[in-house]
Amino acid sequence: MAEPKLTVDDFIQLPEIIACLGDLRSHFQDHDRFIISDVIDNDGHQFVHLVQKGGGVLGVALVGYTYVLEQMGVRFLKQAGTSAGAINTALLSVIGEKQDPKSEKVLQAICDLDMFTLVDGHPFAKWVIRKFLTRPNFSAKMKRLATYFISSLFFFLLVDLVLTGLQHSFDSLGFITSLFFLLTGLLALSAISIIFYFGTLIKRLKNAGFGINPGDIFYDWIKEQFRINEVYKVSDLNAKVAAKVPGLKLRDSRDDDLSDLDGSVKFITSELCSENKIIFPEMCDLFRRPEDIDNLQPAGFVRASMSIPVFFESYLIKDIPCKDPAIRDVWISRFKEKDPPSIARFVDGGLLSNFPMSVFYNPRIHVPRLPVFGIDLDTSTGGDKGKSAENWTLPGYLSRMFNTIQINSDKEFLLKNKVYEMGVGKINCAGFNWLNFFMKNNDKKALFVIGARAAALFLKNFDWQEYKRRRAEMQSVLERPSNL
Repeated sequence: MAEPKLTVDDFIQLPEIIACLGDLRSHFQDHDRFIISDVIDNDGHQFVHLVQKGGGVLGVALVGYTYVLEQMGVRFLKQAGTSAGAINTALLSVIGEKQDPKSEKVLQAICDLDMFTLVDGHPFAKWVIRKFLTRPNFSAKMKRLATYFISSLFFFLLVDLVLTGLQHSFDSLGFITSLFFLLTGLLALSAISIIFYFGTLIKRLKNAGFGINPGDIFYDWIKEQFRINEVYKVSDLNAKVAAKVPGLKLRDSRDDDLSDLDGSVKFITSELCSENKIIFPEMCDLFRRPEDIDNLQPAGFVRASMSIPVFFESYLIKDIPCKDPAIRDVWISRFKEKDPPSIARFVDGGLLSNFPMSVFYNPRIHVPRLPVFGIDLDTSTGGDKGKSAENWTLPGYLSRMFNTIQINSDKEFLLKNKVYEMGVGKINCAGFNWLNFFMKNNDKKALFVIGARAAALFLKNFDWQEYKRRRAEMQSVLERPSNL
């Protein structure tokens, strides 16, 4: 039976959310105590830069996190995200104005979306994915079924050999021998049909860019969200995110200015032909001449960022004027690439940078005017979280291997610039499957609550003055002349 459609109130009116916000406001009842940025507007909103990590359907937790930030008067100037983080980043960027709260409208968009429809591949693939993700023992059952099938086929072949030899001595075995040969033939025919069917699916997978699901439903959905908010072209997106905030200013304690501080958005994706990390929309000039950039579809940037390998088809940008000197010069200056591709193939940005905290680092700023906040989705569980490698499960092992690939550069930046870790809040999503597009309503609400509580805990512990002090100290060390 289908579950009832969720509403925004089903999330924000949860007792846990009301209690979470009540406790947070009580903690900061003295307004002067709640200072997390020196960039404010006339209404007292405090502005930060925001980076959101990828994590599939766990993005619902990201919305819970940003909802609490907004309820506490926090607003976002520059934003960046990968995969699920790119989706929430896109919606927060195009909905309304920067000074407006947006998370409730993001929730409405999510409530109006049936996540199951995003799995838009072959019916058999959809069935397998659904069973695999929603039935904990499904893979074990399928393994046993395959074992029984192969064992039965070998058993019947063996019986056929035995009966063929015995029927010359026992005429009465003729009928039984024929029956076993018939059953063996049916099993063999079934095996051939299964092999042929899987061969067809693999061929379809190859022709579809090695993706089970086309991703067309998601592309159309995010494109519609952009259209609703009057973002049709790349220039519309750039204008939207660069729009000035009325009354934006620095606190009285600051004597610098905001002339160089504009809004922007960055969607992270991975381009396979050139094997590079691509940031949209700022790197559009790699794929189109300046006068043709509006020929690209901004919804495609988000689709490219969330192209989970194998699960979704990769996203393509075709007809790149790769022989054009201006295009070649851009490729050479950015990537030392002298032979740019004519077709670019994109997969999930998380493959190269799932938590791009480095994108807003500005070495020209000594004392920060506003912090970079990051929302980290932590999916490690149980023994998989520890250092005892012999206790890891197979999913834990695969997760560690994938995380080693995807967060290497992000981790390196945070290790070298530890002050940025002060701006990172972690959402513990252990126990939730990031690919479960068939998630029940209660799980969606639970994720929202987890995200909200993580945001509340982060705000209680964040120390803006210490952040500024350590950031200035870090910059002084970096600027110190080397004795070598």
